[in-house]
Parts: sequence; structure tokens; C-alpha cells
Amino acid sequence: MSQMTVAGNGLKGRVAKKSDDYVSQILNRREAGATLTHEAKVRKMALILQDEVNGIKRLGVGMVGPIQLKLRYQGITRNVLVEDPVTPGTPVEYDVWDDLGQAYIMSGTEGEVRVTPFEGKRVPVRFFRSASRPAIRKEDLFYLRINAVEQAQDETKQAILKQEDSRLLVILQAAVTDYASRPDHTVSPNHNITEGSGYLTPGSLYSAVAQTDLHELQSARLLINPYDFRDLYRWDINQTGWAFKDRVVAGETITSFGEFQIQRSIIVPQNKVFLTPEPNFLGVFPVLYSLDVEENHQVEAFWKGWVFDEMVSMAILNPRGIATITKS
Repeated sequence: MSQMTVAGNGLKGRVAKKSDDYVSQILNRREAGATLTHEAKVRKMALILQDEVNGIKRLGVGMVGPIQLKLRYQGITRNVLVEDPVTPGTPVEYDVWDDLGQAYIMSGTEGEVRVTPFEGKRVPVRFFRSASRPAIRKEDLFYLRINAVEQAQDETKQAILKQEDSRLLVILQAAVTDYASRPDHTVSPNHNITEGSGYLTPGSLYSAVAQTDLHELQSARLLINPYDFRDLYRWDINQTGWAFKDRVVAGETITSFGEFQIQRSIIVPQNKVFLTPEPNFLGVFPVLYSLDVEENHQVEAFWKGWVFDEMVSMAILNPRGIATITKS
């Protein structure tokens, strides 16, 4: 996830960071001894036990969490496109290595994709905002034993990820549809495979990837709805082999099959599977500033609120490696 900065009374500069940077920061803190030693933990616990009002009682309350209603949503956009933090104040353009250059850009209007022919092998991108405004009644902070603020903010982050992924699928569909119908596209005129058996089969996967193989690309990522993902568990021994079935029976989650890495998302439409190449063969995900949160309390109405937003963009710069499978 991207870093979230709480804004105070003053203005702060917003800086875009790659997701990998946060992982390295956490590791550096551990190496620098930022975590408490065993002796320090014992001393801190002793202080908590001494405070009978806000100490052990409050600690016990904090251990009681809510009954979870669903699995936490995991975004797929940053695993499909190249995440590119952008320096504020600099023009954002990307090169396209194609004699007939054409880019697919997600515009600021929800669900709108601009197909942009261009000259000079460079295409500019414009940013759009993804935002959400969670709010909690002030009394709920006292009635509920759970950390209502943390729960609301976590759900909001997931909502932002869903916004990103929905836009990603719109631009992927626009790119594969337009490119398959271009008059200069003579290698493989159809990038969609229809599966008439009613469920996904290994044969349909190989038929779809064969379309992009003709472009000297390998579509190695599967974007699939969890409903269609369960088709993989119906495959028999002749299609998968004993090792695959043994892992399934042992309770392992299927994350790959053959040459394909599988990414599940409820945002992917049912009965539709997208195949994409590695991110550096597909497109970019420019980030002007990362997910940011600012207070937006309604004091007179006794609401605690926040505004979450980020400025990002999406561009498909090479549609040759996209294919789809449609179940009928």
C-alpha cells in the first residue's frame, strides 16, 4: 500500500513512493534496532499494569476485535502495470516503441478511455483523482470496543483499491477491443477466445495465449473473478497431474498454473478472464502523490471524518500482449 500522511494545520508536500519503498523502510527500522528489546517490553508492560484505569483494562478491551465480515481486498493494479512515482512539477510523457504508435489512456471521467494516436513516439498522460470520505459518529468511538477509526480507514483504503482496479479493467477491455479491430493488425485478428463448455479449461488458456505468442509476447498473468477461479478445482488428473491435485487437497491456495500467475479480484466480471504480459511489456501506473488522508470533521454534527485521495493515471502503451477468455 502507498504511504498515508496525516495533514495538520500547515501544508505539506506530497511525495509519491513506490510500494516496495515501504517494505525497505520497515526492514531498515528493524536493522537499526527500532523494535523494543525484551527488557524494554517487560518495563513497558509493568507500566501498563500499574495503571488500573487505562492500563490493563484498556489493554483487555483492545484485544477484543470485531467479527470479520469478509476477506481483506487485495488490489491488482500495481501488479499488472509498472508503478511509477512522478516528481511533482515535471511533465509526464512516455515513449512507445511502435511504428504505428497508439496509446490507451484512462481519463478523469469514470469509465472513459481515450484512444490517443500520437506522433514523435511519446504520449502525455493526465492524472485523475481517486477519493473517498469515511465518517464515524463521535459517540460510536465510546460505545464500540473496537478501534472504529482504524476499521473505517482500512475499509476506505480497500475502497480506493477497488476504484483503481475497476478503471484498470475498463482500460484493458478498451485496449484489447480496439487493437483487435485495427486495420494494421494482421498477426492475429482476434484476441478473445470463447469457452463454450461453461467453465474454464486449460485448453482455453493455451488457445488465448497462442494469440499473443504470435506477437512474440507471453501473456503470463491471469486476472480472474473468484467465481471463475473455482473452475480450476474441477480439473481432473489428466489435465493437472497428481502433484497439482495433492496440493489442492492439502489446502494450498492455487496461485499459479503452468506458465500463468493467477490474480483474483471481485472487480473482474464473471465469465471473463483477462490475460496480460509482465508489467514492463504492458503499461504504466503513474502516481503524482500517494494515498493521502486529511481530517474533515463535522464538529457541529458530532461526526469524525476524513478525506482519502490520491492522484494517479493509467496508460496501456503496448496492447499486443492482452487477450481475453469469455465463458458462454
